[in-house]
Amino acid sequence: MERSISCGVLVLDPAGRLLLCHASDSRYWDIPKGIREGQEQGAQAAAREAFEECGLRLLPAQLREIGLLPYRRGKDLWLFAALVRHFEAKSCVCSSFYTDRHGRRRPEVDGFRWAAFEQLPQLCAPSLVAVLTQALSLAGIHGQLLYEVGPVDAAPGSPPGPCAIDLAQGRVQPLIQE
Repeated sequence: MERSISCGVLVLDPAGRLLLCHASDSRYWDIPKGIREGQEQGAQAAAREAFEECGLRLLPAQLREIGLLPYRRGKDLWLFAALVRHFEAKSCVCSSFYTDRHGRRRPEVDGFRWAAFEQLPQLCAPSLVAVLTQALSLAGIHGQLLYEVGPVDAAPGSPPGPCAIDLAQGRVQPLIQE
């Protein structure tokens, strides 16, 4: 059985907190992530997902690759990270929708918050907690980004550069270039 790959972004602020998105119809908080579309590279997919699920303006070149990690049965997580200047989580906007089992059109994400690393076990699904707290050192990743790269401005808003409106999907999609 071939394993699927979800591309995600660890969005960190200078204070060492992780941006979480509340998945609609779920009790859990998550990171922006999703499956690659077409011939997308991992960083392109991760940047697109951050835009669609949170409205973040990240370019693939601003993402640091963390690696491909076992996530759930049949699924791996290809993680990237970005250190961003702090912004109010409530300013995030999800532009990606799905139809729920009752036929209602719902946003994929219905809430946003910054969380300290020690809060993750209470907020996130066990499979994500295992990746974030056992397979990785979030403090180490944060420290490397803080001292080697510095924060980028990715506050929710319009995409970096031109965008296209995907009428079939009903969403705005940034035209992301490496």
